[in-house]
Amino acid sequence: MILPDFPAFAPLALENKDDYEHLIAEYPPFSDIAFATLHIWWNLEGKLELSMLNGNIVINYQLEFDPENSGLCLVGKDHLEDSVRTIFEHLRQNQQPARLVHVPQFVADKLSRQDFVIEEELDYNEYILDSKALAKLEGSLHGKNRRRVNRFLREVEGRQVEFKQLDLESPEVQKELFEAILAWENTKSSSNDPDKTERDAIQKTLSHARHLGVKHVGLYIDGELHGIVLFHETHDKNHYVLHHIKVNYSTPYIFYYIVHHVANQAAQAGVNYLNMEMDLGIQNLREHKLALRPVDFFRKFTIKPL
Repeated sequence: MILPDFPAFAPLALENKDDYEHLIAEYPPFSDIAFATLHIWWNLEGKLELSMLNGNIVINYQLEFDPENSGLCLVGKDHLEDSVRTIFEHLRQNQQPARLVHVPQFVADKLSRQDFVIEEELDYNEYILDSKALAKLEGSLHGKNRRRVNRFLREVEGRQVEFKQLDLESPEVQKELFEAILAWENTKSSSNDPDKTERDAIQKTLSHARHLGVKHVGLYIDGELHGIVLFHETHDKNHYVLHHIKVNYSTPYIFYYIVHHVANQAAQAGVNYLNMEMDLGIQNLREHKLALRPVDFFRKFTIKPL
């Protein structure tokens, strides 16, 4: 994959996945720089672009419905302060605010706070969960989650509960999953996604699941689909990034049960962590994710001139 030199940019293309992942292989597995996440979430409108600057990647995050959180990001380790100044000068020449957004901590930590304003983006920090801890649910720290899972199991006692992995390339399976999600949303309105952006992202995930390396777990109760998780394994083979968790809330605590199951699946596969991505400042999302007892965060920052 040959990217143009900054300030020229090239669009993100599915056929560039392997080459792009080779470029980021030495960096921590942040979701927002992973190819699958870029394609599923940040390229919804087909406007995400990439460039190279001093051996670093410049990502142009662009969402028309969210201009406040759109902008350029720098990912890399070489000549970082010079690269930031080059980007700022380019932005000024184009009458744009001099700032970088969603800069991973491993980049921000190498920048001098004497030269730059470095502000943490709390709404965009990624929640990192311990797979083994969520699989075992032992001790007082996980007491509430243990009780939630047990409550779910009491609710479905005597019913057939099973997990299946289906063929996401099948149009029939894609139709089943998407129609189920719409039905669940219609019975439980949510303020998490007022613009229905996730519907578009889910369709994109399903359409390109094989190419993106997306895996699927479906929860069936008495033969009827009641929950799905769509996720991918990171390049370090030590994290699952959970892109979509959609459930039928008619059964209490089903969300916690399905996360518990995925954690168990990850632990058995030797994958130590689940990345629950960010909460975007949505209060009930934040509460759900904090309730899962994150052990760390992949932090991101906005960078501005001093």
